[in-house]
Amino acid sequence: MNQYIITEFKRQLSSLILWTAIICGLSILMLSIYPTFKDSFSELEAMLDAFPPAILEVFGLGEGGLDMSTPYGWYGMEGYLFVVLIGGSYAGILGSTILSQEEDDQTIEFLLSKPISRNQILFGKALVVITNLIILNIILFVTLLIAFSLIGDLIFLTTLLLVIGPFLLQLIFASISFAISIFVTKSRKVMSVSLGLVIGLFFLDIIATLTDELNFLKYITPYEYVNAVSIVNNQTIDLIYLIISIAIIITSGFVTWFFYNRKDITI
Repeated sequence: MNQYIITEFKRQLSSLILWTAIICGLSILMLSIYPTFKDSFSELEAMLDAFPPAILEVFGLGEGGLDMSTPYGWYGMEGYLFVVLIGGSYAGILGSTILSQEEDDQTIEFLLSKPISRNQILFGKALVVITNLIILNIILFVTLLIAFSLIGDLIFLTTLLLVIGPFLLQLIFASISFAISIFVTKSRKVMSVSLGLVIGLFFLDIIATLTDELNFLKYITPYEYVNAVSIVNNQTIDLIYLIISIAIIITSGFVTWFFYNRKDITI
């Protein structure tokens, strides 16, 4: 069992390195250009005043929103968006393909011929997914600590939440994608579905923000659960959103376990 988990981790290592480099690199890039714009924020804010309030709300710049003149407000508007979108995409791809690729590559028969149960296969795959996401976010956390320290305005709790938020979002997308891969076994198809889910829910979040009549949709899209405005301004993740997130992860895990133990494995 241990050797199986180690082998699977090595199998996913190159993609972990690539996605981690992209996410951390973009975070560094966004924070590195903050000093350049620091002295011209008054002009930038004057320009933004010309935009409709609803548009500003989408980017967290509406009334009670982010203050771009601070490093955390700037990162919340610029870097954080890239982190949640790219990190969510990685989690969706990892969760959707790590199990389905066994059937797609026709290696599942060999795997099941070993003294290993379906539950152990699921547990091993899930453990690798969680481990990869933890490693990614630890590296991101260290990167942000260094970056904010160099800028000279480090707030530890806010920095921690700016990493916990995306991690929670990644777990949601990974768990849902993991469940979807039980029913869609072709890697390319399930990857497309997962990426469609990540992008589609992002646009749903924009619609919920723009339209008061559809404001209820914010409870459906997980991007609202880890909103940068709440993290940066209030140093918190709303408890109701945290409960919903945990419920989604647990439910997705149960669905995966229930149906995987009852499905006919296709070779």
